[in-house]
Amino acid sequence: MVRLRYLTPSILAVCVVSIIPFVSAYDFTESDFTIPNWIKNNAGWWADDQIDDSSFVIGLQWLISNDIITLPTTEQGVGDGENVIPSWVKNSAGWWADDEIHDVTFVAAIRYLIGEGIIIIEQEVEEVIGQVEEAEETSGCTFKGLPVPCPDVKEIAEISDFQMKVNSNDCFYCVAWGYVGEKFHIQIETFDEIGMRHIDGVTITAKIVSKDGELRHNFGTVTTEEGIYNGHIIIPSMDWYAENILSVTGEYDGVEKIIEKEFNVFRGKSGGGGITVSGASDCANVPPVSVKDDHPRPQAIAFSPNGLKMFVTSNTDSGDSIDHYDLTGPYCIATGTFVNGTTIETEEATPTGMAFSPDGKRMFIAGKHGDEVNQYNMDVPFTPSDATHVFAFAISDDQEDNPEGIAFNTQGTKMYITGASGDRVNEYDLVTPFEVSSASFAFSLDVSSQEAKPTDITFNNQGTKMFIVGSGGKEVNEYKLATPFVISSASHEYAFSVSAQETNPRGIAFDGSGKKMFIIGFAGKDVNVYQLTTPFTVSSATFVS
Repeated sequence: MVRLRYLTPSILAVCVVSIIPFVSAYDFTESDFTIPNWIKNNAGWWADDQIDDSSFVIGLQWLISNDIITLPTTEQGVGDGENVIPSWVKNSAGWWADDEIHDVTFVAAIRYLIGEGIIIIEQEVEEVIGQVEEAEETSGCTFKGLPVPCPDVKEIAEISDFQMKVNSNDCFYCVAWGYVGEKFHIQIETFDEIGMRHIDGVTITAKIVSKDGELRHNFGTVTTEEGIYNGHIIIPSMDWYAENILSVTGEYDGVEKIIEKEFNVFRGKSGGGGITVSGASDCANVPPVSVKDDHPRPQAIAFSPNGLKMFVTSNTDSGDSIDHYDLTGPYCIATGTFVNGTTIETEEATPTGMAFSPDGKRMFIAGKHGDEVNQYNMDVPFTPSDATHVFAFAISDDQEDNPEGIAFNTQGTKMYITGASGDRVNEYDLVTPFEVSSASFAFSLDVSSQEAKPTDITFNNQGTKMFIVGSGGKEVNEYKLATPFVISSASHEYAFSVSAQETNPRGIAFDGSGKKMFIIGFAGKDVNVYQLTTPFTVSSATFVS
């Protein structure tokens, strides 16, 4: 049980509930109620329409009647026959599930449902009393006043339906992509009919098929333990390249449910499941490649995981765009073909940083005009011309009012922003992977003693090294991270100067092997290539001239 620790509602909570008279002044204390923390899952599913209103209300009635949820004394309403749940109650459930409001606000919402007669507790109690009396006559076994099976009597399952989740956001290692030679994780959870508790006994079969229906792996029948199954498969070869489907079938008491999850497979090399997964071909060993015709003021550079697509952000008098190039081989920047440019000036007039999710279906643009991170979703991976703007995450001025670079950890649960004003790296936690709408500030790392004007940031595959390029020192600074992707554990290792090639470096990228580094800048308006004899170790870098 989780007991309430805080009684003062957050600003958000006050805004939500101020229109409801009985919520604005709490007449109960922290000892008056308990709410199990796991109920947040159900509140979140209800808010996301994964379970309907009736199921959620019935579940609350059962939990309250059985003393799993305890509430302050609340007068029972009679209802108006319509039992319409106000939208603010559902919104409150979602915010409570995301820890954006306190327990006390959610309790107030439940009390409102009771007071309006939408949740009927007294009726439930009368029914339970009747069940108790009948059970005592037949079995004589009760617990907390409720009928229970006697020790020598086999328990009979009373549920006639179930719920199932596959690779939900609760699974840290479950992502929508995989790499050849590495693990692809699956997690299956089974719940009772109202989604309130995990159950075993569901017959589950799982398999992976291609998008054309070809069987690629059969997990067979799997078994849950306390309602959860965790497993994985090593992706065997490039035969799995591109789109695949994880198909899970669950059957319980004659009820069958099927859930299918799409995921993409990329060419890769073992290395911790990093974002970039392909090494550069020999054709990447080229002198500086000019981009001045397309990019008078180039800002950032990025590649697709297989190195066959290159993207450059720029600011021009005619517009601000993301330019897309197709390459003839992995990271072969000299033979790139311009595909198109996607204008984004409606959302950001001065784009400075750029990042993609590993599956290429999300693009993120940082900019210093709006001081925001703009998220775009794409149905066609790594195709900015297909992008749809979905959200703008505002960066607070006290964190950074001149954002330049952006990066994510492998799982998409952390976002990093560099800026020229704050001379630091800001770390944000994301509740939902690669969804900036769920981001919240976590930590700020001062890098001013190494770089006064950091312009871009990236990491090695394992998240044990961080690299910051800047126009102040005209260097690439390498940091060692004692804890992967946790910048508070960073220690400075080395500063590699690029001033001989570029006096205003703006963007940085590595190939998947960590043996090629790419720097793009304002001054030369070109992409410079560096060869590293030791992967992701800039002290071993030499300029390819």
